[in-house]
Amino acid sequence: MWGDKSANLHERARGYLDINCVHCHQPLIGAADTSGLFLEYYRAFHVKVGECKPPVASGDGSGDLKYDIVPGDAAASSLHYRMDSAEPEVQMPEVDRIIIHTEGLQLIGD
Repeated sequence: MWGDKSANLHERARGYLDINCVHCHQPLIGAADTSGLFLEYYRAFHVKVGECKPPVASGDGSGDLKYDIVPGDAAASSLHYRMDSAEPEVQMPEVDRIIIHTEGLQLIGD
């Protein structure tokens, strides 16, 4: 769904996060369950999905930004900051990679 430009932007972004992030960012069984950032597609958008939620368990990976997601301000969002990095201690997803998924980054930035 994230690549379907006929779908609404919110649904596309949530679909992208669900596909690429939920394997860790879900309660109880995800490796990032201590972050409090839960990105399942069906979850209503609010603080548990990162809306104006201070990052926890990210250490220096937050880029000293105050919130995981600031609606309408990608530059102030640690989620966007981490997606835009290929540095192992910062990058999200954490999997070994040397490139940034520019299409996904643009989608989340939008």
